[in-house]
Amino acid sequence: MERLWGSGGKAWTYEYKFRRGGKTLCALYARENCIGFMVILGKDERLKFENDKEHYAPEVQNIYDETPTYHDGKWPMFEPVDTSLFEDFIRLLTIKRKPNRK
Repeated sequence: MERLWGSGGKAWTYEYKFRRGGKTLCALYARENCIGFMVILGKDERLKFENDKEHYAPEVQNIYDETPTYHDGKWPMFEPVDTSLFEDFIRLLTIKRKPNRK
């Protein structure tokens, strides 16, 4: 997995992307007193999420619903304040890429 540091653009101080094959799996962002987690969901990935949406926390559902849809998918940005949504984040990542076999 390729890992890239970047500036966080206008809204963030730092960006750390996880990429494979030229596609971003997810990105972590940081600024003073705040972190962000973003996962890009393409057309097929959005369909998988939407078919299982009711099994995600209401906050994850709301952020997804409020995120604009672009030509290449949805880019929901989460700003967690604790670890309560981490299981949902892992499930979102599983939509993007199946875990390695053991």
